[in-house]
Amino acid sequence: MLLVHECHDWAHFLFARIICGCWGTKGFDTWTVCASCQALPRFQPYLYFVGPLITYIIIWIGFGQLNPKNRPTKRSLGFALVFAGIPFVRILAAAVGGGDETYGLRLLFQHADGSNRHTIAITGLVLVLLLTILPLLRAFLFLPSWIQKLLLFPVFLVAPMYLDHWIMQGMNQVLAMGFLKQEFMPGVPFLMILWIFLLVEILILTRKNLLSLLDNLD
Repeated sequence: MLLVHECHDWAHFLFARIICGCWGTKGFDTWTVCASCQALPRFQPYLYFVGPLITYIIIWIGFGQLNPKNRPTKRSLGFALVFAGIPFVRILAAAVGGGDETYGLRLLFQHADGSNRHTIAITGLVLVLLLTILPLLRAFLFLPSWIQKLLLFPVFLVAPMYLDHWIMQGMNQVLAMGFLKQEFMPGVPFLMILWIFLLVEILILTRKNLLSLLDNLD
């Protein structure tokens, strides 16, 4: 979950560097672009699309792994990947007219007077639902019993959103205290790099658990 979030944010950050030729800044759940990017408005919508693109690729890889014809270990991994993308965040943000997807659409298509803002918001929500409903449905069907479907599915759907938010808030507070705030590379503090290595190590240590989620849920 946290590693997928970082992949999402780093996609924004690195794409901005490639397109604009200069570094912005990177924090926990935050990123900014440099002045050159702000002077290139035609590229700005795509800066917002690239992060969700990474997230949806991971979610849909999970969808593929959840194919009923696959081995239980692959399906278990697929279940984990679907929720690692925190799809409920994407749906909730779009439902209130926000999120990267809707904001990118606004930059591309919204009229100067905002007269079509509701159409853009609805389009963004429909787009997000099209990209999340099938993976979520397959994850729901993966759970073997109705008790698990009715109790565990909502937990997997909602809990990652809160955990991610609280952890990101905590890490930003640590960064604000000045801990490892020195730049490792332009715009990126040492703490951010250490965090990435920690997440990768946790993934390596827990990878076997991701292949046996169904066993752990029984």
